Amino acid sequence: MQVGLIGIGRMGKALIPGLAEQFELWIYDRDPANMETVAEKYPVFIAKDLAQIAESGVVILVVPDREVVSCLKELNQIKKPVVVINAATNVARYTLQEMAAGHVKCIGAKFVGQAGEIVLGQKPVIIIDDQPADLVPLVKEIFAGIGPIVVGKADMVTYINTVAAEAVLEAAVRMEESLRYRGITEPVVIQTAIRQVGAGILKAYADNDLGPFAREIVRAIRARINKW
Repeated sequence: MQVGLIGIGRMGKALIPGLAEQFELWIYDRDPANMETVAEKYPVFIAKDLAQIAESGVVILVVPDREVVSCLKELNQIKKPVVVINAATNVARYTLQEMAAGHVKCIGAKFVGQAGEIVLGQKPVIIIDDQPADLVPLVKEIFAGIGPIVVGKADMVTYINTVAAEAVLEAAVRMEESLRYRGITEPVVIQTAIRQVGAGILKAYADNDLGPFAREIVRAIRARINKW
């Protein structure tokens, strides 16, 4: 099966290895050098423009939110039947429905995951829109090797990722400020506390693999929350 991927940013690069193993993968990015770099590492085909990548019949949009509409407008003008799978987190289903021409069928497939972690081998959860229902089996087939799949409302990923990002970044900022307040200002110490201690404990919590020290802290936190 031919699959096109538009956008070779952090998430695009994270997805390319898995997709290139399973499909004849065509890539397109506005930066030719970016495409050449990827093509040197993976068995992909470079499309010269959106018209050529639309020939694949299925394209995954992994572009910044602000570029999704412009891509759809260009695909509308090509007049080529194509299925567009939108992975941009903050572009809602209704936006795709309003912008796409009749020959451009759109469906959302969004990732509960972080590009850097995916590169390291972590599996994201892919939430696929339940509508249009006839496109769901195709999208499931494409992403089956990338990670676990949930069919529902892909737009919920905006809330999920926002909650996770805000909570973790607030914790990181608080950690940094608390250490500086105690006179611990060496950048390498602060960075390691956040990257190894903080991030490591978060992963252990997610995997239900906390040590005794961390479990005691969790109990204390839950006790405080339950008092609110």
